[in-house]
Amino acid sequence: MNSDSGIDLEIALRKFHELGLADGDLGYAYWYEVGQLLKRAASMQAQIDALSKELEQSRAKRSE
Repeated sequence: MNSDSGIDLEIALRKFHELGLADGDLGYAYWYEVGQLLKRAASMQAQIDALSKELEQSRAKRSE
């Protein structure tokens, strides 16, 4: 799972998993949630990028 920024999320998610295993049940729950936040942030950024492109196209059509 790569983002447009060049950050490989799989590496981060694997590390969070390792940290969670090392921290026990509460640590695992914490790092799992951090991973979920990272996934949602990447998804939101993709939506923002798509909407920005759409807005740019709409503005270009409007100025014609």
